[in-house]
Amino acid sequence: MKTSWFVILGTVLFVFLGVFIHDKTDEFSCEYIDKFNELEICIKYDDWETASNSLEHLNNSLIEQKHIWYKLINHGYFNEIFMSIEILDQGIYLKNKMVSLQELEKIKMTLQNLEEDECCDFNRIF
Repeated sequence: MKTSWFVILGTVLFVFLGVFIHDKTDEFSCEYIDKFNELEICIKYDDWETASNSLEHLNNSLIEQKHIWYKLINHGYFNEIFMSIEILDQGIYLKNKMVSLQELEKIKMTLQNLEEDECCDFNRIF
């Protein structure tokens, strides 16, 4: 009987943590997609100074968040995002709208893939 209670308790804990991680991953992805959408508007209107400052702030924020999420999310997503951020930074520095918008789309697509792939992946709970 004791073993049954531990199994039931473990299952409930597993499901609860899965729902919690799903919610937090979804919140994380949506928050950064919205921030990158704001950055896209700056680039479309050739506001390069604001775009540069906004990207620097986003990069620092992502670096802080990375330490929390590295434990739960596939590292490949963060590597891809930070690689695209470096290319985007150079595109903004050179005021190259096409490269900047292309890298922004890559980042947003990666965040959407993160949201879809990792939200319900119960292997990331423990």
